[in-house]
Amino acid sequence: PPPGIEAPAIVKGLKAEFAATVAGGQGPLKGRIFRVAHLGYYDAIDLLGVLGALEVTLRRLGHTFAAGSGVAAAQSAYLARTGDRG
Repeated sequence: PPPGIEAPAIVKGLKAEFAATVAGGQGPLKGRIFRVAHLGYYDAIDLLGVLGALEVTLRRLGHTFAAGSGVAAAQSAYLARTGDRG
């Protein structure tokens, strides 16, 4: 998480507002990180969705950044990997 924001607050915020389940850190990383993971199948729409929800959650927790920047970076990476057909 960004400085000043606790990882558990992000996990809680994603669950409360979006019903998105992300995991906290384990062992020495407990409270310091959160993990976006999924048991089973997931695809680009799942990742883009959780990144958008993460941006909203971070904003609500007081982090200042250009809205949409994380989703835009993920879209660019997706297009680079799959071929930009536009």
